[in-house]
Amino acid sequence: MQSIVCLSRNAQKELNKIPRHILIQFDLWVEVIETEGFTAMQKVKGYRDHALKGNRKEQRSSSLSRSWRIIYILREDTNTVDVEVLEINHHEY
Repeated sequence: MQSIVCLSRNAQKELNKIPRHILIQFDLWVEVIETEGFTAMQKVKGYRDHALKGNRKEQRSSSLSRSWRIIYILREDTNTVDVEVLEINHHEY
């Protein structure tokens, strides 16, 4: 099944603000999804991929580092998996 990653307008703007080392991690995250598939990305323990709760119930999160994460929505079709990146942000723990 083919996987495609697209960015929301907000995420596109945030890419210009994030540190270079996080941008490299983001590019690797996208590459894993688009070449190996969404399920392969989920198997990478460092991404700590998980579903969110509450008002973000339909969204998922993956970690790029200890404090940077991606918020996205997964849309599965019969032939493709679309991953829409909503945010790339610095998460305060």
